[in-house]
Amino acid sequence: MKNIFSHQLITLRRRKKLSQNDLAGKLYVSRQSVSKWENGETEPGIDKLISLAEILGVDLDFLLLGKENINDLIIKISNLKKSFASPVLNGVNLNIYGKDRIALLGSNGAGKSTFTKIIYGELTPDSGSIESYIDSRDALNVMPQDDVLMGDLTVTEHIQLAALIDRVYSTGFIDQMIRKFRLEKQQGTFVSKLSGGQKRRLSLLLALLRESKLLILDEPTVGMDLNSIDFFWRYLDHVGGCVITVTHDFNQIDKYFSRILLLKDGKIAQDVSVDKIHSHNQTIEQWYRQHNDGEGQA
Repeated sequence: MKNIFSHQLITLRRRKKLSQNDLAGKLYVSRQSVSKWENGETEPGIDKLISLAEILGVDLDFLLLGKENINDLIIKISNLKKSFASPVLNGVNLNIYGKDRIALLGSNGAGKSTFTKIIYGELTPDSGSIESYIDSRDALNVMPQDDVLMGDLTVTEHIQLAALIDRVYSTGFIDQMIRKFRLEKQQGTFVSKLSGGQKRRLSLLLALLRESKLLILDEPTVGMDLNSIDFFWRYLDHVGGCVITVTHDFNQIDKYFSRILLLKDGKIAQDVSVDKIHSHNQTIEQWYRQHNDGEGQA
């Protein structure tokens, strides 16, 4: 266990952006204890292992062995195909797990939005299968690339309606979300009158009203101002469950994602961990340009 556990502990602690002191404080142990665990000098007791798994947001097996529990599989995709005027997806195979933080990359027109729309049911594949082990009505949240909003409602009315549909309605909770997403000044404004960045913030808020086992975000920061973009990335770190994000913000992938998928020529051309890319002394952008033959934006 020793070498795998120490590697996992370092990787997961850094992913959570916790210093050794931060983690020690949460576990009520000394920083030296955490350092010894990471150096492989000693191992924590079972109670501390359980606490570590909870703090780091992973299964105990993943912390100890570096392997996802098969019971944590939430989506299994087999030989997925979809064509319009020409083939877009041409045999996609993929397993998605409950703790994944996935950045989905690919050139413009590679089929990223088509792929995510098939996962959440807006499009039907021509062939292949998607086995879902979650209830999409209660455990799947989506922020599409294009804002799907009702312009004749005010911001508050829109959030109230969505909260009722999601069965999370409470006046205090809605007020809290409006403040958290910095929409206090716009809460009485008709959605049709919002700026593009405000609409994106509202779309993100609606996608995060309820907890999810799978959250799909398609180009979430497009149209956002810089402050909203910073807020989005900070907030993403507090989202539980699996997150799949279509993004071209290479600077943030290093901080908030653990797994990179490259969609190319209708297939998943690359499926690699962020840590593996970094182990080759590459940035995500350098890796992307290398494996995507310098084609377009992600």
